[in-house]
Parts: sequence; structure tokens; C-alpha cells
Amino acid sequence: MIDKRISMSKKLGRVHDKARVLYFMIYPHLDREGRIKFEDVEDLRDEIIPKFKDWTKKKIADSLNELADVELLILYPNDKNIAMEFTRFEDFQSGLRKDREAPSSIPSSQESPENSGVYWISPALSLSIRKYKEGRKEGNKDVIDFDFQTRKWENIKIEDKSGWLAAYPACDIELELYKMREWLLANPDKRKKNYRRFIVNWLTRTQDKGGSEKIRRHPGGHPMTRKEEKEKKIDDWIKGKGEK
Repeated sequence: MIDKRISMSKKLGRVHDKARVLYFMIYPHLDREGRIKFEDVEDLRDEIIPKFKDWTKKKIADSLNELADVELLILYPNDKNIAMEFTRFEDFQSGLRKDREAPSSIPSSQESPENSGVYWISPALSLSIRKYKEGRKEGNKDVIDFDFQTRKWENIKIEDKSGWLAAYPACDIELELYKMREWLLANPDKRKKNYRRFIVNWLTRTQDKGGSEKIRRHPGGHPMTRKEEKEKKIDDWIKGKGEK
């Protein structure tokens, strides 16, 4: 029996509906340690959701990626198969009796000697975004990323902000980064592969629309003082009266 406390899981609340459905469909197939293994996505689909004909391999892989990314499960190699381990499995099992079930034949994610790197189920489909992210961060400190767990931008440097300010003088860089953050949190299914490109595209659109809503600048790009803003409003009002 799954403990009712799982309904309060913040991690489950951060993934899309397909990922949640897959999560609970896998649950009855887990062994007493919360593990299962499969050859590839097609094998998993035939075993877990054989009647879900509209679920493509990519949809299943994307759902597994989401679940692994928020650490609801861990994916790792096991011989020629892919092993899966649900995190906090015992915490959400009411009345779990391990003595009545066969021991697990699958080593834990910590015991697996191959538990490193990026794991693949088919060409170009990574099973673990989380591990991919960790490897990418270790290999390249210049890659801008967004961490959905801490809700923070990563690897944005002062040089980056200075360059954006020079290229997009009508934009309040800090304000726009906050807006991007809120948009990403509200759209977790629209994660980006290239966050630097995402930021640049966002700033370009904002600049083309006249700049940030809460900032007014001179043609040269320098912010106006409150006095200058007030004088400009008066001038605009007088001009408007004159035109009428």
C-alpha cells in the first residue's frame, strides 16, 4: 500500500501529468527494494503500459527524464540493461514486509560499478538529465544553466550581465532574469537545452518591444532619474495637449 503522504509530494507536483502516470504505473512492478530493470524503452512500455499505444518511446523517455531530474527515481546501468531505483521507496510503503518477498536481484545505484556518466536507451535519448547536467557542469563551468530544485540561475557571470546590458540598453537585466525564472518555473515541461540562447532571445524581444516595463532610459541607454522621468511625463502631457 502506498502511504497517502505521497499526495503531498512537491516533486510529483513539479512534473507533468504523463510523468506522474508513468510513476504510479511502474510502482506495482518494483521489487521489495523499489527497483526494476529493463532492456530499453520499448521493453518498459510492453511491461508497464502495454495498452498505452499512443505513448511513443520519446514520450516515455521524456517522462523518465523528468522523474530522474527531480530525483524521484535514479537510472543506472545493470549489465546490458537499464536499472531503475525509486528514491524514498520504503518511506511511502505502509506495512512493507520484506520478509515475505524475494530478495532483490538488482544491485542498488550505489553498488553499481558503472554508476557514472550518461546512460542511453536508444540513440540521442538520454535516460538521466540530472547526471548529464552534473557531468556538463563539471566539464564546462561556462555553461549557463537553471536549477529547478534551487530555483536559481547557475554560471551567470558579471561579464555576461555587462555584455547583455551593453547589447540591450533598454532592458533591466536583473528584472528580466527574474521574469525568465518565473516563466521557467511555471513551464517545467519547456526546459531548454541552451539557456544562454534562451536569455539572449528573451532580451532581444524585450528590447524590440521598447525595453523593460519598469525602466525608462535616455536614447543613449542611461537610466533616468525620478526628476527626469517626472519632467518627461509633463513634457509628454503638454505635447499631447498641443497636438489636440
